[in-house]
Amino acid sequence: MTSKTIISCEHSRKKALLLILLFLAGEAFAQGFVEKDVSLRHKDAQGREVVLAGTLTTPEGRAPRGGWPAMVLITGSGSQNRDEELLGHKPFEVIARYMAQQGVATLRCDDRGVGGSTGVYDDVTPFDFAADIEAEWQYLAHARHINSQKTGLLGHSEGGTLALMEAAENREVAFVVMLAGPGLTMRQTLLEQNADIFLQRGVPDSLVARRLDCMRALFAATDSVVALRAAHPEDSSDRVKQLNLAFRPIIRRHAAGLDKGQKQLIGLTTQECYGWALTMASPYMQVMLNIDPADYIARLSCSLCAFNGDKDCQVNAGTNLARIEEVCDQHDITCCTTTFIQMNHLFQKCSTGAVEEYQSLGQSPDNLVLERLSAWLEKIL
Repeated sequence: MTSKTIISCEHSRKKALLLILLFLAGEAFAQGFVEKDVSLRHKDAQGREVVLAGTLTTPEGRAPRGGWPAMVLITGSGSQNRDEELLGHKPFEVIARYMAQQGVATLRCDDRGVGGSTGVYDDVTPFDFAADIEAEWQYLAHARHINSQKTGLLGHSEGGTLALMEAAENREVAFVVMLAGPGLTMRQTLLEQNADIFLQRGVPDSLVARRLDCMRALFAATDSVVALRAAHPEDSSDRVKQLNLAFRPIIRRHAAGLDKGQKQLIGLTTQECYGWALTMASPYMQVMLNIDPADYIARLSCSLCAFNGDKDCQVNAGTNLARIEEVCDQHDITCCTTTFIQMNHLFQKCSTGAVEEYQSLGQSPDNLVLERLSAWLEKIL
């Protein structure tokens, strides 16, 4: 049930269309699409009211019978605006406008606490974000001129996991697209990510191995602290301080025998210790560490498309796509996976895939990725 493709980014490119935007009555009209600012109100998994502000992008012209196919765009990790703006790039704006020109509508929203959206971000879990996505899907699926039976989800990076979580619960979701989404657990993904990044920087294998061993110990210590706090709910001690105290001896042990330069090279310093404590104190991270995307893939009732770049140093294409394919085959889920050659985590044409390259590279995502996505959607819809 799985189709696998490897694609080179050496291809003939269509000339970019010049989009002349005219703003009127809160809508932006351009060649091939119409944009409108929207807001939706709902309650999250903890019962708190959240207002999500976003942009509804629809194709220009008369809607087909039954309405336009559509999808919700889901950002990756961290607080991001509706365009998933990063280093001068606006991937979701690019995707939304391209897809509208191909006859597919999209909804993209600011993360809670970002831009026009309200709500608390610091103490949320992945289940709160899944509730946000459910509200966005319901809004989009029931919007005017939208075909609810052809409305799906597209998640980038960690947003791919959130898309799976929503689709596993909402059987009406028509499809899921994962752009550089993990098929492995967060623990495995973080270990691979660190290995790929540090090795790419030329750090010796022995030092990389030390960092990975230290990370495994930090994950185990986090589990112990979380379990201890769960057993003693009356414990009101500061989570960051508690984890920092637990992490210090672990980092000292793994840094033993290294000089100052080596410690700095692989991040086994006091400053790194506190940074890890801040990250692991987050309820979001504590839950995400224990989420396995495979559990949600196995429960899908819709088709799945997974794209990765072979130069992605944040979500390894080989291991993650292999895991996605394996689970889909095991559970008879229709799945299409594609590896794009010489492309990075943002699906830009690149040389090394290093994060430091992102800002200086071209459009994100590259037109080839958009063309392949459009072709897949046309096929399944």
